Amino acid sequence: MSTPHRRRRRVVPLSLTVAAAALAAGCTSGPPGTTTPATASPGFPAPPASSASPVSPVSGDTGDPSTWTLPLQAYQPTERQAAAIAAAEGTLVQRCMRSFGKEWRPAPGLPRVGPRNMMDWRYGIHDEALSSRRGYQPDAAEQARYDAAVRTQSRRPAPSPDEEVLLGGSDLPASAREQAGPEVRSGSFNGRKIPAGGCFGQARTTLGSQSRGVSPLVEQLNFASYEASLSDPAVTEVFGLWSACMRKKGYSYAAPMDADADPRFRPDPRRRVSEREIATAVADISCRRRHHVAEIWHGVEVRVQSGYVRENAARLAADRRTLDTVIGNSTHVNGRS
Repeated sequence: MSTPHRRRRRVVPLSLTVAAAALAAGCTSGPPGTTTPATASPGFPAPPASSASPVSPVSGDTGDPSTWTLPLQAYQPTERQAAAIAAAEGTLVQRCMRSFGKEWRPAPGLPRVGPRNMMDWRYGIHDEALSSRRGYQPDAAEQARYDAAVRTQSRRPAPSPDEEVLLGGSDLPASAREQAGPEVRSGSFNGRKIPAGGCFGQARTTLGSQSRGVSPLVEQLNFASYEASLSDPAVTEVFGLWSACMRKKGYSYAAPMDADADPRFRPDPRRRVSEREIATAVADISCRRRHHVAEIWHGVEVRVQSGYVRENAARLAADRRTLDTVIGNSTHVNGRS
């Protein structure tokens, strides 16, 4: 899942042929071990009433947000589980394609670039050593490996229109189906009926979820809690303190997200990271640390998500059961492959 705070960063579109790789990258993952049963109480501390109050303890290393957790992560696959689900899906799709006389392999997963998981940059940058070299940009070596992998994937042979329908079946838009041959448009391939949703749809049915166990409700609430946290009095107060701190250093931004989203700091492979961007990012981190911006913000979002969990307990418990089914079925498929 893309982190709300980093939505402006580059996102590579995914086709059916790399859908499994997208899941392997852990788009909705949390740190390993966040598989608390849905009936368990999250037990997270309430956020401070204001920035003058003691900072609420976080659920991991205070200086490393990638170790923090949010209540809704109990209803999401971990990164390791997401990779296992992707591998199982790829195996099932490959078997399905072979049954139609077609060889297909999932694209290899893209290397990580930037945040280590969904929490790492959720509240903005925090690595002063990296920012002193790269400002708001990811590590240069990570970015280079990622870009090279994307170029390699772009050179993979594209599936034919018939193969696209076989992979995606009725889930494809009408325009894609119209490009296929008459037999495929009628719902068959090499004399055999195409399964509902194509080979991907069949694989997901076998695993037990058309969303690979990823709960649309959880995804919705994850974004909603981030947006809701922005208007909380404790967060708006600490943003004001951060803004005043930045003004003293010569920078005018109303909130931390505004510095990150400054158009002058947009990623551009044609230029080096500017000294201004680096100086701004270092000042940004200094002011964040001085006023405990991330800790207070995280505490508020924990409180918001804890409320969501209580309000949606039955639906979330059902989604957790579905995810557990998908994890179990994936383990079975991967054990046989």
